Amino acid sequence: MAKDNSTRRTADGLRYTSKETGSPFTGNGSTRSCFRCGRHRLPQLLQSIRILGRTEMVCKPSCKVLAETVDAKPPVPVPSVE
Repeated sequence: MAKDNSTRRTADGLRYTSKETGSPFTGNGSTRSCFRCGRHRLPQLLQSIRILGRTEMVCKPSCKVLAETVDAKPPVPVPSVE
């Protein structure tokens, strides 16, 4: 979710970071956050439950399972040295 940064040093030695404008969340209302873990998920990956008399959205089937499957990064290929 992090965006690429580019820094430059000014004449007085200060560094400024410039970032791409905009939000990392595309679309209007395309994601919602889980009440338990706080991560943003697509609506089909959330379920509603009653917590303290309120209906809240939480990860389905659980935050841990989704973190292992959805958030898992593919392995980085290692170049062969010959």
